[in-house]
Amino acid sequence: MNLFSKSDTCVIFGGSFNPPHVAHTVIFSYALDIFNADFYILPTKTPPHKSVDVPFDKRFEWTVKVFSDFNKFENVFIWDLEKNIEGVNYAIKNVEQFSRYYENIILLVGEDALGNIEKWYEYEKLLEISYFAIYPRTRDGSLYERGKKVLGKYYSKVIELKNFPLLELSSSEIRQRIVQGKSVYGMVSEKIIEDVIKTYSEH
Repeated sequence: MNLFSKSDTCVIFGGSFNPPHVAHTVIFSYALDIFNADFYILPTKTPPHKSVDVPFDKRFEWTVKVFSDFNKFENVFIWDLEKNIEGVNYAIKNVEQFSRYYENIILLVGEDALGNIEKWYEYEKLLEISYFAIYPRTRDGSLYERGKKVLGKYYSKVIELKNFPLLELSSSEIRQRIVQGKSVYGMVSEKIIEDVIKTYSEH
């Protein structure tokens, strides 16, 4: 199944990537299968709803290495768009920039985004000018239901990706496991794992 048209559509996969892990690449691979679009992987510098203590340049370097397997796709780009932005940046600012070049803009996000979507900066305007493609993060799909109630008519701009795998792995869990001295092998790409372990062991 292909959705939209590549000539006027882009998919933005943003995140702090603190650190990037195997669930990120699996979800991205699934998205490549269903969207006929240009894809942009966009590490965030200063996310509005969480603190990040690893510098942007380090996280961007990790992201480039982890997603290098997708270099063979001419429609996949990794962009340090937020590198020179000072302070908190919001999704709508990025979307407004992309809207100069694309008619359809799709944000690829996890179901957990629906847990606090009403707290996103200008979330209604964001949904007016973009789509949310949402992959599962809960076993019961409860946050999809919450999203329907909270967003009302704006839920028509949500693309449910319920056929995507539920991958119960998060960057915060990986950081915690490293601090606790537990293994994260198999969860983080071998291209960056030693640097990731060293970085979070020192924090």
